Amino acid sequence: MGENVVARAARKRISAVDRRQTILVAARKLFAHNGYESTRTFQIAAAAGTSEALLYRHFASKEALYRAVLRKMIRDQDYIYDVFGMPDATTESLVKVIRAYLRQCITPTDEAVLESVRIMLASLSGDGGYAGVVYRRAMRLQLAPVTRALHAARAAGDMAGPALLPEHVSMLIEHVGTMVAAARALPGALSPYQQSPDRLLHDATWFCCRGLGMTNAAIERCVAHDTQASAKDFGHSPAQMQTVELPCLPLIESQ
Repeated sequence: MGENVVARAARKRISAVDRRQTILVAARKLFAHNGYESTRTFQIAAAAGTSEALLYRHFASKEALYRAVLRKMIRDQDYIYDVFGMPDATTESLVKVIRAYLRQCITPTDEAVLESVRIMLASLSGDGGYAGVVYRRAMRLQLAPVTRALHAARAAGDMAGPALLPEHVSMLIEHVGTMVAAARALPGALSPYQQSPDRLLHDATWFCCRGLGMTNAAIERCVAHDTQASAKDFGHSPAQMQTVELPCLPLIESQ
């Protein structure tokens, strides 16, 4: 009885805003791991340290909660886009963004990154509603800067071969990162990527940049420039940057 009183008192001390946020965090984790259909609201309430009755005061139904989780993911990604957007239309900026996105997929700095990947894959294998919104917003937010960067790279002589459609470039690189993140999240020997994160980042970067038609010289130059710039920004030597995790911009944003 005493423990129940203490628990109720603790719940009362949490503001409505904080409680809603706690529920959203718990729901996102469970939806990502169990899927929408297999997740129960009593499980979410327990994970959030609250009661199912209080959960329903904030969200009218499980569907309403799920939609709120997706909206929160969209706001989080919009923030990342605002902070880490492509600074200018150059080959260096294009490679920097590609490496930043791949780095976050390979060595995510937050469990929320993997949760987003799982929810995206669940949407793709389900009704596709959330994934479709993500991709439509990607075109609106990223098509123009990616197009300018690709044109600038080709004008600078850093690309050869047939030009690729900019909208396909964004999608293909996003898909590489998403699948790498999902595969690396598999336990132990089940993951097909057993080499070091540094080696995987190297190979994924060259895979994507070569796929764009970038020359070897351009890739080497831009990777070296990105490594040195990142080391300077974070107070590390270029060699140390191999093990430093940076905040990253996904090439694909959502709505």
